[in-house]
Amino acid sequence: MALNLDRSYFSVVCDLGNCLYTPERELEEMDLKKLMEDIRSGQLENIMAVFEFNPEEGWCNNITDTVLESVFPEPEQDIGQGAAWSDYGGEMIDGKRAGVPLLAAA
Repeated sequence: MALNLDRSYFSVVCDLGNCLYTPERELEEMDLKKLMEDIRSGQLENIMAVFEFNPEEGWCNNITDTVLESVFPEPEQDIGQGAAWSDYGGEMIDGKRAGVPLLAAA
């Protein structure tokens, strides 16, 4: 299999209780559909952040709120209206994709 670095990959940071960790995933599992299925089915829990990145182009976006709102359309009561799911809020790692729909690659 040829490695294509010029595409969107997705990674998640989870809270293990006493530390944060990023679950190991095979490259073919680093797509948005698989990530959302794993969150919905409970394979990934205590999500702190979800990142979309492209190694070839050198950008990374925090898409936590967008993904969690898609997976769980009705936020839990303790989140509250207008509140962010993630501790990171809507900030981006760099501004290269400002204004571009985050899930356009999915």
